Amino acid sequence: MLMISVVVAALLSAAPAPKSQPLTWKVTGSDVTFEMSDKDVRALRGGKEVFGLLSRKKDFLENFEPDPEDTRDPSDWEAYQSFKVLSVVGPWVSYEESSSGYTGGAHPYAHSSYVTWDVTKDKGAFSLLDVFPEKEVLKALKADGFVKKHAGDAEAFKNAKTVGAMLESLEPGEDCVGFQYGLDNVKRSVAFHHVEGDKVAVRIAFGYDNESCRGNMFVVGVLLPIPASLKPALERASTRQEGFLMKDAKTVKAPSVSFEWEGSKPKKP
Repeated sequence: MLMISVVVAALLSAAPAPKSQPLTWKVTGSDVTFEMSDKDVRALRGGKEVFGLLSRKKDFLENFEPDPEDTRDPSDWEAYQSFKVLSVVGPWVSYEESSSGYTGGAHPYAHSSYVTWDVTKDKGAFSLLDVFPEKEVLKALKADGFVKKHAGDAEAFKNAKTVGAMLESLEPGEDCVGFQYGLDNVKRSVAFHHVEGDKVAVRIAFGYDNESCRGNMFVVGVLLPIPASLKPALERASTRQEGFLMKDAKTVKAPSVSFEWEGSKPKKP
């Protein structure tokens, strides 16, 4: 009997570990289904992918296919792109997108930002100012210490009635923050971090002011009152029934993917 137990135990220990299944959930009140593994997150509608990360590799590589009309030498070119999922709330996927490399010209390039995509609409259709009253977003930004530190015109900052007007009153400062280009960032470069009572913590990513500080990204955190229409989706995300918030991204093993490309450098004689 002991011998049989030992043999069975050995066979069990030698068996390969089962592959982890993708986490799947359907967004309440929609036809959207999400599938998330440690390598990808996909949104499906009617069985068709409307959002994905790994599927972007093809478009990335197509950017570097040979063009007979382009006479530039790409042998020393290189490119890198990465995506890191930050939160999923209802049909909204928020992720960090980074691109860097060299494809000719005087300097390499580098850029990082947050993106929120409503998978039921075209990319770029999401706007934070459509979800929260602009006056609440403005109030929260004005209260942030990092933002206030960059107020170049104190009077204009105080009297600003719109987010756009407030951003125009800010200066890059030594940090080199690109506030002047920031209205689109406030609208779309966001992620949902955690729920705090009747408010949700939102992270807003701002880019850099000029090429001398390329690649820099600055994240501002604000607390916004949760609209009644958003409360159910945030509750489901905060409890990880449908999606997750940024504070839990590591716990749920939110995926990151990256793509690389290098030009063919000529062999030395």
